[in-house]
Amino acid sequence: MDLGALRAVADLLSAAERHGIGVTFVPDAEGWTIGYMVGNGGGDLVAGYNLTDTARAALRPLEDLAAQREQARRERGQR
Repeated sequence: MDLGALRAVADLLSAAERHGIGVTFVPDAEGWTIGYMVGNGGGDLVAGYNLTDTARAALRPLEDLAAQREQARRERGQR
């Protein structure tokens, strides 16, 4: 693994930890699928050939997911 991939994965893991979201990395014949885990659920964030680019690309959907979870928490608190 090259330094760029290590940095991209580290950035993704740091963001996930900050938001309390687990991250999965699944290699296959076509590259990588990066997903998320929250409680007993989860799903895919992004799939791509190159781990570096795929990890970088997963940051945005991870941040979007975190924002949705925060919005849902706020809405539950207002009831």
